[in-house]
Amino acid sequence: MKPTLWNTAALFLALIILFTHLAQPEAGFFLGTAFALIGLMVIGIPHGSLDHVISEKTAENKKTFSLIRFLGLYLLTMALYAGVWVWLPGFSLLFFLVLSAWHFGETDLDEPRFSFSFFLKHLSYMLYGSMLLFGLLANDPAQTVEILSSLLPEAVALQGFVALIGQYPVLAYTEFFALAFRFALIKQNWYDYLRLLVILAIALYLPLLEGFLLYFCHHHAWLNLVRVHERLYHQSSSGLYSMVKDMMPFSVISVVGLILLVASSPLWLSHLNPVLLFFILISVLTLPHAGIMSQFYSKHRKKKAATLTV
Repeated sequence: MKPTLWNTAALFLALIILFTHLAQPEAGFFLGTAFALIGLMVIGIPHGSLDHVISEKTAENKKTFSLIRFLGLYLLTMALYAGVWVWLPGFSLLFFLVLSAWHFGETDLDEPRFSFSFFLKHLSYMLYGSMLLFGLLANDPAQTVEILSSLLPEAVALQGFVALIGQYPVLAYTEFFALAFRFALIKQNWYDYLRLLVILAIALYLPLLEGFLLYFCHHHAWLNLVRVHERLYHQSSSGLYSMVKDMMPFSVISVVGLILLVASSPLWLSHLNPVLLFFILISVLTLPHAGIMSQFYSKHRKKKAATLTV
């Protein structure tokens, strides 16, 4: 990732929010929440709105791609996972954490400097993503428990999580162990590494939702958008215009749908913490998206390997 006006300005704004939190916590909360939600609407959700384009352009036979069939399978996957959340919330939460860890790992460990077997490659994704995710949750253990307790009111694991962080405070910095692991495996662009370091350092002092969305939107989603632009579109103003044009329809639908669901949730899910509902909605969107992005990265690795052998 190269230094640009957008991603550098986002870091400076995040620093301002951090200082506001430290000086005036109430003002910092409103400012930080607004920044996090704007990031979600502008970057977080749109980075998944190109899934239909990625699926079509990475298909083995592009002529057989059907947008109707793609949308049908995509929505069916989301609906089935939403159903599992209703009947097996504990399992669904664990599955979402594992899926997120693997998805974050695959994104952040793209193009390692070493050649790994299939097993070691995916093990490294899980190890990196688990450390990163654990660290983001451990930044604010009290809010993590508050959010999840509406879903798992009698879960001993939640209190054990708080006790573990209290007994071993170093675990609150697990995301920096993940960062060191990434540095060892990936040929780092200095700006990319420094930017992620700053994001994780800021997230350390923010409430859970703000810290998670800072990483999710301004690193994970932004990095994926940059790579999709580089690999599937021409790196020019016309390519960027085409990408934004492709993003708009499903971005608008997803944003409006998310707002309506969260706003109406007190009418039909009053027992759930609104922040937890937000994470559940993100998880439902993540399941089909993670599979498509895995196809995208796999296709790129094969293309690169074929180029190197020529």
